[in-house]
Amino acid sequence: MKKFLDINDIKICLDDTETDKMPLLLIHGLSSTKEAMYLFRDRLEDDYRVITIDLRGHGESTHPLEYTLDDHVKDVLEVIKQLGLEKVDVLGYSMGSYVALATAEENCDNLNKLILLCTNPTSKVSNVSKLLAEKGLEYSKISRNEMFNAIYDSYLAPSTLKKIASGEFKLNTSSSTYEIPELSSEEKAAELKSISNFDNSKAYDKVTCKTLVIGAEYDQILPNELGKEVADSIDGAEFRLIKDAGHMVAYEKTEELVEIIKDFLE
Repeated sequence: MKKFLDINDIKICLDDTETDKMPLLLIHGLSSTKEAMYLFRDRLEDDYRVITIDLRGHGESTHPLEYTLDDHVKDVLEVIKQLGLEKVDVLGYSMGSYVALATAEENCDNLNKLILLCTNPTSKVSNVSKLLAEKGLEYSKISRNEMFNAIYDSYLAPSTLKKIASGEFKLNTSSSTYEIPELSSEEKAAELKSISNFDNSKAYDKVTCKTLVIGAEYDQILPNELGKEVADSIDGAEFRLIKDAGHMVAYEKTEELVEIIKDFLE
């Protein structure tokens, strides 16, 4: 069920399966929306109450033209509070993993288990922006498709690229039931600013919930070494590496990834 919550002077949109099962909050990545996390929701909703949110500046949530990673954290904590979740598992992918980790560092009281998929402990500038800049492109001035096509080989494993070229595999990151809307240039600039100059490496000791970090072997957007660094720095955290996959691991190795997530959550 779709809901709009009044949070920190804006509206946050979320979908909630509203069952009495253990809550699982899914947080999307860069230039994306809650719908991109339906891949996980559709495979986990039989066992969990799955909540997918549009971060501020994305999807159907309010799009302010200035916000920070801390604002995302405050929003997530308020979502948990307003939904009355005593304990919740949290999975963040890519940019969403920055938000998830920062949330755990701010307040772990309501967090049961934490999953960080393709993560980064600290960054001055978005890796996507850097890769695009090498090709003379600016993130805020091109479409999502143009962005992906420009750095296509950075998102995928070599074997996936070969399978796509031969027609053996089709990368389908969209669904017939939804379309991720484009952000304006101003909205993209605000998004990039919110994840520039952040540092989640200074408060690892505050992460008291059980934590799993997942990396992908050929991820050039967020190399798996970054995730390993996070896992090594959080007490008791586990690191899993998915072989033969890139940043689009959710589409390249869907079932393997979901099984790893299920095993950890159970």
